[in-house]
Order: sequence, then structure tokens, then C-alpha cells
Amino acid sequence: MNERIEAYDGANEEGQWVYDSQGVATDEGFGHVSKDWYPKTISYDEGMNELESERGHRQDYLVPIADLDFGIEDVKGKPRFVVIVEDQTFLPNNHALQQMTAKLCEGKGTGFTRWLTEDQVDAKEESRYKRDQQDAEVIDAIISNGFRRILEAKPDTSYKIRTYDDGTMRAFLSEKYAEVDNRWYLEQIEDIIPNGRLSHWRGNADTIFGNVLIPDTIREEEDSDYGGMISIGNCEIGKRNVLSMPSLFRAICMNGCIWGQTKGTEIRVRHIGDIDLDDLSKRIRNNIETQIPLLPAGIERLLGVRLMENDGVPMKSIIAGVADMEKLQKREATAVLEAWVMFESKTPGESRNLFGVVNSVTRAGQFLGNENWVKFDQLGGRLVNYTDNQWDRLCNRAEDYDDTDYNRIFTNKAVLAV
Repeated sequence: MNERIEAYDGANEEGQWVYDSQGVATDEGFGHVSKDWYPKTISYDEGMNELESERGHRQDYLVPIADLDFGIEDVKGKPRFVVIVEDQTFLPNNHALQQMTAKLCEGKGTGFTRWLTEDQVDAKEESRYKRDQQDAEVIDAIISNGFRRILEAKPDTSYKIRTYDDGTMRAFLSEKYAEVDNRWYLEQIEDIIPNGRLSHWRGNADTIFGNVLIPDTIREEEDSDYGGMISIGNCEIGKRNVLSMPSLFRAICMNGCIWGQTKGTEIRVRHIGDIDLDDLSKRIRNNIETQIPLLPAGIERLLGVRLMENDGVPMKSIIAGVADMEKLQKREATAVLEAWVMFESKTPGESRNLFGVVNSVTRAGQFLGNENWVKFDQLGGRLVNYTDNQWDRLCNRAEDYDDTDYNRIFTNKAVLAV
């Protein structure tokens, strides 16, 4: 174990995890949950209700390629490319349109059809031009020709098309796509962690992603409550695999990180072929029950990285070093730096360490959209596992950064703010 982490002895005895396994939390199990955190969590029932609100408005079709038809129709006063299935017309959303394009391009360059549906604006948000009939005809020609070629080569091909009853096509999938229902998955999680609370919850008819806070793991520290979670996710329209991963959280700022420890496991199941739900349920249970006993060690490790200090190296330089290693975009690196500035302004000096970097990374992820949120939580988990040598190498590298590097990595606004 990291020497600096071994040296950490700040744990509050009252907050120690007192259960050897997952257990079932009593009502008092939530006693240590920060008042800033608990109201922002929801129950399983609330999560289920969010899923059910749109459940009755969906319809699936298995369509042979020979029965696919395309066209252009007026939608709210604008000519749009549409897909015709069983004499019904559906407007593909951006995700479905990209999936259709991916079938033609082997997954490459799929964004151009979406781009052809979007009005173009300049930096001042003043419209340069609006998409019209000719743009819709370009999409129609590309898609129609592409599927004509697939029909010639593979006439027995079929596709699973998922729709809403308002005429929206929400997904265009392979006939081999195997559905794992979002409600079914959440029910499995509730059965395994019955008194869990859902946090950072993103749930709708298509996708669920969030964390299941485990009350038995909550421990109270001077600055905040800390605890363990299981990050879960599933998607019914082909955006992500079924997943569950061990996670840690700091209650006071609602930050979490996906802890990439070595003994725990990460389950990912692709939505392809036949999925044995009984077997999947057992795998999910075994995976989570393996992960939960490891969470207290993860909390210790997270708290311990406070002792990995910057030793005088500017934190802006250290964050720039992380951005370089992780190949972060400018806006992503800027979000991390701005998060660190916020933490530093509230508690001067307390964020000048690896703990401050982890918090800044995971905080930034909350403002960068769902996909980036996962990416940044995972990055936070990797940073928690840094050894002394890794941290020292990062700091040594960061010492050489100057204004040229800052301008390359951050936006000017962020550079001037620090």
C-alpha cells in the first residue's frame, strides 16, 4: 500500500464500516449521510417511476431490409428525412440517424448526416443558413443508396427499429441486438442492495446511468461524509453496455469517482446475441457482492491521497500535466482547472494535493455531459490509485510547464483566472 496512505490515521471510529458484507441498512444507516447529499438522492421507486413515465409510448419493429423505405416529409414546417415502416412514418433522432449511417460506413464518419440536419450558426448565434429541401434530399440519397447496396449484398438482412408513438425513431439496430430492459436491471440492483439510494441519476426510457449509494459504507470525516457506491448503467438503444463498477463519493460536493481497484471487477455485457437473463442476474449479484467489501479500503485510499502534496509545484501545472497525459480537450482541461479554483477559494491550501486534483476532475465531469461524466469519474478513480512514484513523476514533469503550455492546454479565460 502507498506509504503516505498507510500513514493516514484520520478515520473517525464512529464512521467506520461495521458490516462484513453488504448487509441491509437500517433506517439509522442513513444517519451519516450529509444533509447536502441525501435530498439529492432518490429511492428506487422514484427511479422506476421515471422509467415508467415513457414506457407505454414505445414500439419496436423487426424490419427486413427489402421492406425499408425512405422519403422526405414536412415536419413542423421543415423538410426532413424520414423512415417509412409498415406504412408509418418515423423521424430518426440524431442517435438513430448516426446508427443508420454507421451501417453504411462501418462505423466511420457517422456525424455528417446529423450535421446535415442542423441549422448552421455563427459565433454570435445568428443563423447563417437553415437546412432546407436540398439538404434533406442529400441525406435521403446517401441513406437510400447505401441500403440499396446492402440489399444487393445481403438480402436476408433485417433491422430492429425502436420508436416512440410521437413518430420519433429512437434507435436503428442490428437484428442481433439483445435488449436488457432498464426496469429489469434496476430491479436486480434493488434486490441486491435493497436500502440503496440512487444518486447522480440519469434515467429515462432509453438510458439509465447513476450510482447506488450504500448506506452501510458511510463514514463521517471532519470535512464531509464519505461512502461507497456501485455505478450502474444500461441502455436500450445501443449507446452503452450493461455495466456495474465500484465507486467512491464525497458527500459535501456530490463528487464521485469510479474506483479502478484491482481486486474488484467491472461487468460489461454487450447487447448482442442471446442474453441469458438468469445468468446475467447471477453475474451482477456476484460482481456487486465482491465489490462491496472492498469499498472501505477504497475510502481509506481516497482519504489518504490528501497526504500526496504538490510540494510547491503550481497546481495549474499539475492539472496541465494530467490533461496532457489523458489527452483532454481544452474545454475539459479548463473545466478541471476551474473546479480546482473553486475548491481552493473555499478552503485555501487544502486542495494543493492529489486529493484536490481528484475532486476537481470528478467535479468537472458533472458539468460536461453524461458521457464525459463517466469518463471523468473513471479518471478520478485512476488518480486515486496513483503510487508515490507516479505522483512524483507527474509533479516533476509539471515543474517544466510555462505559459506556452498553459495556452496550449487551457482557454485564455482559465489561464487568467489562476
